[in-house]
Amino acid sequence: MDVCAGGTISIGATSITFTNNHTVVCNITSCNLPGFPAIPPNVQVPARVGSTAGTKTVTLNPPPSVAGTYTYTPDCCDQGGPPAIIVQ
Repeated sequence: MDVCAGGTISIGATSITFTNNHTVVCNITSCNLPGFPAIPPNVQVPARVGSTAGTKTVTLNPPPSVAGTYTYTPDCCDQGGPPAIIVQ
C-alpha cells in the first residue's frame, strides 16, 4: 500500500505492507485503525533506494473485524487530506 495513497485491506488481514517512493523516511504519526501498533513511537517506512521503494510491514493485532475507512497521517506526503485504509 503506497504510504501516501492509502488502499484497501480485507477484514481479518493480519498485516499491511506500506511502500515509500520518496527519498526520505516517511513517519506514520497517527492511525485510527483498531489493531494498528500504538503510536508513539512513529511507524517508519524507509526511503526509496535507487529505483526500489522502501517497505515496512505492520502487524495488525487484533486483525480488523469491522468494515470501515480509517485515516492515518504520514509526514512525507503533500496531498490535501490524509490517506485512508479501507477495510472491506
